[in-house]
Amino acid sequence: MDGLEPFAIELTPWIALFMTVVARLSFIIFFLPGIGEQVVPVRVRAMLLVAVALALASSGFLAAPQTTDIGALFTLLLSEILIGFLLGVMLRLSIWMLTIAGTVIAQSIGLAQFLGIALEHEAQTLTANLLSMAGAAILLSANFHVEAIAALARLYTDIPLGAVSMINGPMLAQSFFSAMSFALLLAWPFVAFNLLYNICLGFINKALPSLMVAFVGAPFMVGAGVALLTLSIAGLLIAWKDRVLQVAGWL
Repeated sequence: MDGLEPFAIELTPWIALFMTVVARLSFIIFFLPGIGEQVVPVRVRAMLLVAVALALASSGFLAAPQTTDIGALFTLLLSEILIGFLLGVMLRLSIWMLTIAGTVIAQSIGLAQFLGIALEHEAQTLTANLLSMAGAAILLSANFHVEAIAALARLYTDIPLGAVSMINGPMLAQSFFSAMSFALLLAWPFVAFNLLYNICLGFINKALPSLMVAFVGAPFMVGAGVALLTLSIAGLLIAWKDRVLQVAGWL
């Protein structure tokens, strides 16, 4: 065992570095659009996390933590977990925008009662699932995950190990505000269409009280809403993709 002591001395800093890289990457990989979806098996995401962490820890441009104290290392790991969580949430905002927009659209065109599979932790409406899956496919085809991992490697120079205070709080708040406002902006044409429909329905009901306008208007609302979604979904996704990098903030 005495012969293994030099190897243990050399491996200890690398193991500490690997643990800190895993701590920062864990939430980012599990929140990454396309890869972090609930339909992707956990084993696949865990294997990708270990592979990327090994690549970064073995690259040589990351310095090992300058500490041998267990308490200090544990505090460093907690700081890295918090940094990774905040960065991962900023990435996940890109998909949450489409989920919010899809939910508002479903409420506007009368499809809120039809739920699809649970892409997140609970079942979403059909339109939210449609937009979320389409958005994840677009980002994967555009190599968004590769750009995110490359940006994360460069980010170690701006946010060193354990530097939670380097996280820009106003930028994080601005990302949340921008994501929410843009999601509502994407769904606004459908909300305006629903408002116009209800105003016209009220005038018709006032003019012809004996006519059961709900039986005529509800199918028209669903059909017209689906037709509007079909015509506008391509432009909606293009506008969303142009805003994704601005919402993420650190790419």
